[in-house]
Amino acid sequence: MRGRGRYGRSLACLAGVSLLLGACGAGDSCVTSPVPASCPDLVLHGRPYVAWHRVPRPAALQEVGDATYPACNLSDQCGGDPFQGYASTDVWKIDGVGRGRAVLGYLENTTDTYVVYVRRGVDTSTLPQL
Repeated sequence: MRGRGRYGRSLACLAGVSLLLGACGAGDSCVTSPVPASCPDLVLHGRPYVAWHRVPRPAALQEVGDATYPACNLSDQCGGDPFQGYASTDVWKIDGVGRGRAVLGYLENTTDTYVVYVRRGVDTSTLPQL
């Protein structure tokens, strides 16, 4: 009888270790959600901007501020936003356009793709061809 007790405890211990290992492996799955339509591509001075189109790098850049990429932009990816909405980027002036209407910035997660970001609500037909 005494041998069965040890055997039973060994099985119980093995089952416990198996459960722990199984729980660790469960972390490989992730839960995502679609990027909400209300999520801006960029936030500058608390105002939302949306990416309009890509442009080639201008010859000269004049910085007009620092903007952030909202965390909601990465809600559709495993792990979400590692910076929790605090990933920042420089933004630059577009000749003839006030920064309250549009700015030039990097496409999120790039350092060589330039995008015109337009403040939400601005009619793009009122902006110069870029």
